[in-house]
Amino acid sequence: MRPAFITIVVPMLLSGFAVTSGCGQATRHSAVTLFFEDVPPPGKESPSKAVVRQPRRPPPAQAAAPPPPPPVAETTKPLPEPEKPAVSRDWPQLLSQLPRDAAGGVDWVRALEDKRIEPKAGLDAAAPNQPVLPLDVELIPKNQPLFKAIFSHKAHTEWLGCANCHPGIFQMRRGADPITMAKIFAGEYCGRCHGKVAFAPATGCPRCHTALKGAP
Repeated sequence: MRPAFITIVVPMLLSGFAVTSGCGQATRHSAVTLFFEDVPPPGKESPSKAVVRQPRRPPPAQAAAPPPPPPVAETTKPLPEPEKPAVSRDWPQLLSQLPRDAAGGVDWVRALEDKRIEPKAGLDAAAPNQPVLPLDVELIPKNQPLFKAIFSHKAHTEWLGCANCHPGIFQMRRGADPITMAKIFAGEYCGRCHGKVAFAPATGCPRCHTALKGAP
């Protein structure tokens, strides 16, 4: 303890004595700088320094900023396809959507021409379509030209293949079949289809007997 006391106190006493005595400014400056830093020389003023005080407690750590959202990739989304109406399996409802003839029955020929229906060529998906035959055959009863009937191959070959009628129902020769209305009503010849899956003969007379249509 003694050496430290001598090292510190003795110089302080000497400096104090030098300051209070009549020593010059240079001597006092030298004595003061032994204990203080940045003492300006005589005749100069030391600029004041700003006091920076440290906070008593460190500031709380700031939460890290959330990462930026990923960029939105613009994609071209296809428009949804329009919903197709459900296919009805109700046979009367389907028939109600088809055109009608003068007697109120389904006009199958016009339904086919208007593309309301599209018959398949056969039960086999690979069955080829049969060419349509544009041939009209005139059937004139003996001594009754007013009741002349015209058979349209075009209207029938759009539906049926030739083997459906020839030669099982009709022979391939004009006048070979004794066709009468009585036999047709009995289900023979044209009556094999008409009155069952085609228009009824009793209500569709002008469709075959064109003279019965009257003047246009």
